[in-house]
Amino acid sequence: MSFKLVPSGAALFPPRGRRATALAKTPKSRSAKTYPILILFLALLFQGILTGCSHLKKEPWETAPLKPDQVEVTALQQESNLRVERVRFFSAEMNEPRFFLALIPQTKTPPADVFILNHGWFDRPEYLLTYLKVDEVYGELLAQGKVRPAIVILPDVRFPNFYRVHSDRYPFPNYLTLVAEEVAKVASRQYHIPLGREHWSIGGFSFGGYLSLDVARRYAGRFGSVSVVSGMSDGEWTYWPATPPPPGRLDAKGRGKQTIVEPGPIPRIFLACGTDDHLFSAMLVLHSRLTQAGIPHQWSTAPGGHTWRYWSSVLRPMFEFHLAPGDGAEKSAHQ
Repeated sequence: MSFKLVPSGAALFPPRGRRATALAKTPKSRSAKTYPILILFLALLFQGILTGCSHLKKEPWETAPLKPDQVEVTALQQESNLRVERVRFFSAEMNEPRFFLALIPQTKTPPADVFILNHGWFDRPEYLLTYLKVDEVYGELLAQGKVRPAIVILPDVRFPNFYRVHSDRYPFPNYLTLVAEEVAKVASRQYHIPLGREHWSIGGFSFGGYLSLDVARRYAGRFGSVSVVSGMSDGEWTYWPATPPPPGRLDAKGRGKQTIVEPGPIPRIFLACGTDDHLFSAMLVLHSRLTQAGIPHQWSTAPGGHTWRYWSSVLRPMFEFHLAPGDGAEKSAHQ
């Protein structure tokens, strides 16, 4: 596995030898609940050193100031049945301008739904176009009639400090408000899609899948389906319990790890992971927990690692799961 200073879905983890050495030094008494988080944190620490956090570098247009209520839209490309544009807005949660890319179908039937697709930790939204060809794949599926028209949103979910995101001192991470509230509300206003779970779905790869699952368990009233590809979960998370547990340690705004913002029914769930992926065991744990809880979900595995190649293999099924023609986000789930 190479660690050149280029974006790569495979570059989330250090080489197996270094990873094994680091994990061998991990105390065996560490609980099973925190162990997956420790694995991911150590991997991200190694990768941050190796890449110099190049994914955090901002383009000149990213640093241009925005007013709190300002939205800036830039056309990027026009295809036969799809338009791609960049939408910048000021994030009060992050106290800085943020952006997302929007894939807008050029179809006779106007889009009535939104699918938010989140990138991995060391990626940018543009990488989903460059390496996964999300726009090309979605455009082909639209032309073939295999998916219904929907606005596909690729948000910027880069953060400078992974430990801060996961620390118990911050039980309600920035990404929740940024994606589930700010991005969703800007997209809703920009594309005239009402904020209702029958119109909204969310998913992602690696950290983007982790983020999506956390959003879906706290905002079930807003998102009707969720997909997690090559991701993981926090062992302390609860999943749509009839009676929510105590929120746990609270942040300055009174929000905890179990705080539910918009309660709702269990969303439809799609899980996928390559059998050679470093996170395969973590995804098996999530699959097992949902199965034991009697929560319906689709579970897909095949040979493959934490790579763009494997993610490309599940991109079409992912789109079809969320945007099948004639099926809104309220479609009943299947095992």
